Amino acid sequence: MNELAEVPTAVWALAGIGIVGIVATLIDLARHDVTQLPRTAWALIIVLVSFPIGAILYLTIGRVPGPRTGRDWRATEEPAAPDHGDGAAPVLRDVEVLDPRHDAPTAGSAVTDAIVTTHDLGKRYGELWALRDVDLRVPRGAIYGLIGPNGAGKTTMLSILAGLRRPTHGHLDVEVARERVGVVVDTPRFEPWLTAVEVVDLARTLTAPDLPAARNSEVLAEVGLEDAADRRVGGFSRGMFQRLGLAAGLVSAPDLLILDEPSSALDPAGRREVLDLIGRLSGTTTVILSTHVLADVQQVCDVVGVIDHGVLRFQGPISELLARTSTAYLLHVRGEAGTLRRTLEDQPWVTELTELAPGRLRIVVSDATEAERAIPTLVAAEGARLAAFTPATDLESAFLELTS
Repeated sequence: MNELAEVPTAVWALAGIGIVGIVATLIDLARHDVTQLPRTAWALIIVLVSFPIGAILYLTIGRVPGPRTGRDWRATEEPAAPDHGDGAAPVLRDVEVLDPRHDAPTAGSAVTDAIVTTHDLGKRYGELWALRDVDLRVPRGAIYGLIGPNGAGKTTMLSILAGLRRPTHGHLDVEVARERVGVVVDTPRFEPWLTAVEVVDLARTLTAPDLPAARNSEVLAEVGLEDAADRRVGGFSRGMFQRLGLAAGLVSAPDLLILDEPSSALDPAGRREVLDLIGRLSGTTTVILSTHVLADVQQVCDVVGVIDHGVLRFQGPISELLARTSTAYLLHVRGEAGTLRRTLEDQPWVTELTELAPGRLRIVVSDATEAERAIPTLVAAEGARLAAFTPATDLESAFLELTS
């Protein structure tokens, strides 16, 4: 007791302030959403790390401003549906709705022909919303292309679908067992001392140990790396790393394959091979891919989602997206097109006309039928020689109209 009495009053005061600060910070933790780490981890940091360091860490990088929107995100297990094949593992579904503005999903509410659905899915980093109320629907067996400008939220969306990040609020339903999901990141990296076949064999052992070892050689051949199977991957180019990542993702024959920019590091020939491989998966494996190469999406995807500033601007078949855009044509005539250009500009159905080069015009029209009937006639009337007259509406035009 005498020893306690000898402790300076200032020390007791500091200890009291520390205790009060820790308690106040824990109360704040209970009232706000968190990021970076689970709520339990932040509580341990606040209590165990010397005050005020733990509290400062939580307040600066862990605390999400604004009132807490709901309970912690958690996963619950439900039995796999009979049509999922092996029936061995349960389906893991994230079913907690964090935002009280929305009703919780009822049992059996998932769309039966969709393998992935989200409802009001949102992800926030501090004050920045990476995703805002995204309602994604990926049909079973489809190749779904997620496109958008840099920073639109594509990678965040794929990371949440893969289980690598947790959303701030919303509902996510993945109708496939976790071990039946394959993921290939944008820039895959592997231990440099491993050979290509060892990398693929490790992925097979971890995800589908029941498959024979011969599966390793099959997928390496599919991605064009059969000749490099026994080479150490430390000397691989970025394109070879991308192929190897795709092989590791395919070796378990997943029901759902998530690809982030699968052809970004490949040369034209390699891109063509990878697109052909993805196209062959249609109907048997559901593929969700993100890319900035719009021509790739138009070649292999059945369904497209356009995301911009975290908002899903469009979702549906590519044909529907193209139909929503203005109809445009490319007109190429021999010789000077000045008189023809002025004649076309006077037509009531021409909404925009651009001369791309001498004799090459891009014409946006409001009436496609009238344009296709009248343009060749006007070219002939002006005495010009028609070299080419083709539609110019493509996925890039539709994308720019939605995101501009």
